[in-house]
Amino acid sequence: RKMLRRAPAPSGGTSLARRSSRLESSHGHFSRRGSSSSRACSTSKAKALRNDGKGRRREKRSHSAGVEESAGRRSVLPREPSSSNKTSTYMDNHIKVMSDSDLPKLVSFFRQASPYIGQHFGKTFVLMVPGYLIQDDGGALDRLLEDVALLQNLGVKLCLVVGATASIDKVLKQMGEETEFVDGYRITTASAMQAVRQAAGATRIEIESKLSKFFPAGSARRHGYNRNSSKRDSSSAGARMKNGSTPPQMSMNHQRPPVQVVSGNFVMAKYKGVVGGVNYEFTGEVKNVWADAILQHMDQNQVVIVNNLGYTESGDVLNCNSFEVARRVSQALKADKLIIYHGEKTAQLNLPAWIGLSDDSFVWLSSSVSSDDDLDLVSKTRDLSNAKTGDRIIVDSNVPELSLAIQVCEEGVPRTHLINASTDGALFLELYTRDGLGTMVSMDLYEGMRSASPRDYDNLLKLLKPMESAGTLIQRSKEEIKEEIENFTVIEREGRLIGCCLLKKIDKSVGEIAAFVVHEQFRTEHRGDALLDYVEQKARNTGLKTLILLTTRTGDWFAARGFKRKGTAHLAHGILPEERLSSIDPDRKSMLFVKVLDTRTVGPPGSRIGF
Repeated sequence: RKMLRRAPAPSGGTSLARRSSRLESSHGHFSRRGSSSSRACSTSKAKALRNDGKGRRREKRSHSAGVEESAGRRSVLPREPSSSNKTSTYMDNHIKVMSDSDLPKLVSFFRQASPYIGQHFGKTFVLMVPGYLIQDDGGALDRLLEDVALLQNLGVKLCLVVGATASIDKVLKQMGEETEFVDGYRITTASAMQAVRQAAGATRIEIESKLSKFFPAGSARRHGYNRNSSKRDSSSAGARMKNGSTPPQMSMNHQRPPVQVVSGNFVMAKYKGVVGGVNYEFTGEVKNVWADAILQHMDQNQVVIVNNLGYTESGDVLNCNSFEVARRVSQALKADKLIIYHGEKTAQLNLPAWIGLSDDSFVWLSSSVSSDDDLDLVSKTRDLSNAKTGDRIIVDSNVPELSLAIQVCEEGVPRTHLINASTDGALFLELYTRDGLGTMVSMDLYEGMRSASPRDYDNLLKLLKPMESAGTLIQRSKEEIKEEIENFTVIEREGRLIGCCLLKKIDKSVGEIAAFVVHEQFRTEHRGDALLDYVEQKARNTGLKTLILLTTRTGDWFAARGFKRKGTAHLAHGILPEERLSSIDPDRKSMLFVKVLDTRTVGPPGSRIGF
């Protein structure tokens, strides 16, 4: 070490040569006076090191090109295909999960779904899974939970409420026990309560195990998510999304499952007690839902499971009605949607795609039920009908899924959805397509919409006059309005017209929207969207494929709803019929907007709201 400190720097030597000299000195070959032979040896060592470094770099470059050198032997690995045949080579060497003809459909689906992906991101959804689906032998639970995992990875906050009727019955049968139902509630004896605990635990474990299934490692590896995943995950652990929740973790290091599931004592209950001389024993009623704890877990990107067990203040465990639990959880969380899975009994009702609620629109025929999952939600008889299509739907409380959907919607949840569990992918087709696949229940956004009649003439003039005076609409004579009165769609509220739209047929498959007005007091209630959606359904139902409109000031609003700008209207030769072109006032310089309607789903006006 002393010799190293005294060593003079060889003249003309590089830092690499100095390091080489010091390396020599440690082996006893250093000459204190720095003889020429030592310098020559040092220089040769430095050159050898430099050449070795260059060789290693060349070896790395050769390895990246597909050449591997090992023990003096050279083996050529498969080279990367050229850009011209890369796609074909990849498809030839890999299993095709879909045919080439299906690829455009996949692209089309994502383009159609993109507005809904953004709209549902960060929203709170409650999913209700009745107990009879847990024991389904057709694989309904597996498909359902696969959709749940994908939905959670799309940024939706999920709370899963699961029933246990079939599981409880199965355990009771194994125990040789039987229980009876009174007014829709199981009389839960002490021995039956043991079966309830066992069934609830087994159901929870079954769901947790299925949601712990990892995505195929190869698909994640293809996009590089397996590299440095732990480092990225730790650096982004504190990152928060705009809605306050933690982004989904795509770590493939197998340190945690892809979907994190939690459950707990979120439901506080009380004994149902003695009702009508019947002692329900360990059957409970929901007293309160610990919403803050559930929301906290969902903010951490965890799926929360709530079952039929409720806990009392004294520490007892009670058997609660899972439909009642779903209703109370939806209320407590102020959920954006309640999604209810159902089986064949509800499917046989042939429910419409959309049920709009308004005062005295729906009525129930009450009847006895016999299931933990059944709930007599509505006791009084009301008229259940669909005023838009004229179809009458007869439903009783023995079909609790529809009862729950209507009551929860009436209690403040904006949308409830009924989905057939036997249909693969039904959840995505319902939430991420315009017309959906199941039945949606909502407050009647089409309330008061109808075709105009001659008695609306005076009110229609009053509604149009302010917009005509402002120059937003063209002046129409009274005679024109009288002639077109039956082509108007109007919104009536408490005897007053608050909106209107004129739909005229100008060609075999082309219609024109005009005189589109919503009173300024109601423009913040999405009345314009509902009116436009209603008119588009009306146009599709009459065979129209394209809608046009001429406007000078409202083009941005229609462009945001799918209309495409086509330039100045009076110059649109080849787009508009010549007869219509001749009637356009060139001095207004109106802009032409065109929208091609999606005609794959044709239904009567008001059959489905598109947002």
